[in-house]
Amino acid sequence: MKKYKKEELLKQIEVLPSDLTAEEEALFDQKIETAENHLVKMKSNGTVNFRWSEFEIHRAKKIAAKLGMPYQTYIKTVLEHAMNDYEQKFNQA
Repeated sequence: MKKYKKEELLKQIEVLPSDLTAEEEALFDQKIETAENHLVKMKSNGTVNFRWSEFEIHRAKKIAAKLGMPYQTYIKTVLEHAMNDYEQKFNQA
């Protein structure tokens, strides 16, 4: 799938007449920009590095292959599920 730059996408959008006043349109544009900035921050990825035995790496790769996914995705998914479980336990207490 081709990734488009924001500028390319904006050029492709047809500009339609608006019933908004200039003030309402400015507020709308501001809210859109705020939402876009929030999404960018949410999508930002951090990096995690840790040492793991070759046995555990091989084990993760084997399981991930059976599930049909990359092993990094498998590890991330397992960690997310475990953290969600712990959060639920802690929130119930």
